[in-house]
Amino acid sequence: MKYILDTETKLRAHGDGAYSRAMTEIFWNMDSAFGGWAIALALGAVTREAGVAGTLANINAVFVSAIQGGTVFVRVETLRSGKRTSFYRSELRQDTLDGPLVFSADIVLSDRQETDLAYQPVMPEVKAPEDTERLAFPPGMGPRWFGHFDQRIVIGAPFTVQDRPRSAVWIRDGDGRPLDSKGLAAISDVPMPRAFFLADTPRFSSTVSYSFFQFATEDELAAIGNDHILVESDSNRVRRGMSDQHTRIWSQDGALLALTSQIAFFR
Repeated sequence: MKYILDTETKLRAHGDGAYSRAMTEIFWNMDSAFGGWAIALALGAVTREAGVAGTLANINAVFVSAIQGGTVFVRVETLRSGKRTSFYRSELRQDTLDGPLVFSADIVLSDRQETDLAYQPVMPEVKAPEDTERLAFPPGMGPRWFGHFDQRIVIGAPFTVQDRPRSAVWIRDGDGRPLDSKGLAAISDVPMPRAFFLADTPRFSSTVSYSFFQFATEDELAAIGNDHILVESDSNRVRRGMSDQHTRIWSQDGALLALTSQIAFFR
């Protein structure tokens, strides 16, 4: 079966770490590409270049400019290829390989070994996915990428004046795609801007810097299949047009799969 995320992150190889693909509006935000799509595309290029170099551990990205239509080119640079841990840089440029830089990500893959130490926080107690209603924009409204995910909000409500910009959403790919690192990285950027949980009207907001930390192995993600996972988000500070956002992503059995941290600007 062809899944939307895989179709929309399929790359044409040009050799020497260079790739490209034509832009579509399948994973479109309001006026540019969805950030989760850009992260997945950059990671896809790295995994093609790296082969089986290890499991995703970390992505540190900057969103330099809005990713518009036309063609996007991806260049992968191997920063260091070690025995257990390898480092890569993936850059997205508009229209040509030497075009304007729109996105850059440093990506770490690692063959992590089991140890005798283990700790994680406790997952919040929330309603089960089947006991919640699907979150959706009215027909004809909202970003196009939003419709590709099954989201069920259990904490917080967007476009309401809350005392604390906290939210939690059960989410999965809407077309049945089983979870893997690429899918998890794309889902990790789904949470709405924290300003949406402090005001009753939408505020233009854009991510500037973004970090993703994955704890789950590919086997652990594969075992989840297409089950909902819980994406819990909050903020420490929203002020003067800038907000932080930190996110925890949980499996239904309470395993912490990944963390994210980002800074966004808003109006």
